[in-house]
Amino acid sequence: MPSIDPAAYSSESIFQLELERIFSERLFIGTTADFPEVNSYKSLRLAKNAFTVRRTDVGFKSFNNVCLHRSALIDPLGSGQRPFRCGYHGWAYDNDGSLRVAPLTDEKCISRRVLSEYGIGQAGDLLFVGLNGSKPQLDKVEAALNQIGVPQAPPPPFHTDTLMQECNWKLLVENNIEGYHLSFVHPQSFIPAGFNTSSRYEWDSDEYTCWSACIPNENTSKLKYLQKLSAAATHDFRHAYVFPNLFLTTTNQFVGFRSYMIPLSAQRTILKWELFELPALLKLAPAVREEMKKEAIRFTATSLAEDKPLVESCQVGLSSIEPNLQLQPAEPRISRFHQYYSGRMQNV
Repeated sequence: MPSIDPAAYSSESIFQLELERIFSERLFIGTTADFPEVNSYKSLRLAKNAFTVRRTDVGFKSFNNVCLHRSALIDPLGSGQRPFRCGYHGWAYDNDGSLRVAPLTDEKCISRRVLSEYGIGQAGDLLFVGLNGSKPQLDKVEAALNQIGVPQAPPPPFHTDTLMQECNWKLLVENNIEGYHLSFVHPQSFIPAGFNTSSRYEWDSDEYTCWSACIPNENTSKLKYLQKLSAAATHDFRHAYVFPNLFLTTTNQFVGFRSYMIPLSAQRTILKWELFELPALLKLAPAVREEMKKEAIRFTATSLAEDKPLVESCQVGLSSIEPNLQLQPAEPRISRFHQYYSGRMQNV
């Protein structure tokens, strides 16, 4: 089956094109829960692009995060709550990115007075940035979330974490959107939970989203036990991907998982992830909820740890002198991803 050129997984020049043609259009950066009050911010770097997203009294805004004075970052990397003011010499900015205060300066020496502004889009509680300046296209997101049972405004996460991956971002996408590897990679997570390579797998896609359901076979199904906890329980693992960097899953309609990637280079990617309760879990007794949340944290951390050496191994192999990439019929979502990626990259 046709696939991406293996060189695209290690080439820095292709990575730079990806930043321009893919990540500049629609980049997930967090949820409304990450910005609890006015002047809450999240400051990020995408390769050489330093930008900040802020909650203002007129809504969410995103700007270039480099001070117009001497290029210090205005908001420190990370998140918090503070005035929109550079900590180096006190230059402060308004909600539209214009310079408001520049202490002890000569006006004749200030020629540029407005930060570059980026487009912001919201789908439910999800926030996206358009680093090309346009508002990102989000019209397909709600339908993808509905397919896997993620509510439009889930509760705040009960656990968050970060994982550094020494691999290209596309390898994380591919690993996330196929179940072919489950029986070989996940003896401490998916296999005990009833999911394996032979589980029933259903999937579909839209323009820039795709989703799937992994449903255990009868001999590994735990549905009758789960429904003793809640009549709303299912036994399935549902997954949605919003191109290029957002993943969401639901497990048995009890726990939701949300993660997103920020590529740092062609061969290095940071993955941020969090877990949240779904309505069926929220209705259970407090003691049961706590135990299920503990197990969800263990399951997720374990499965990510099981995946990590394999995706990093693929990075080494794809960077070698004789890489191979032969997709199989059991990997249809990867084929769809490659097709859409190639279209956005104009078949580079």
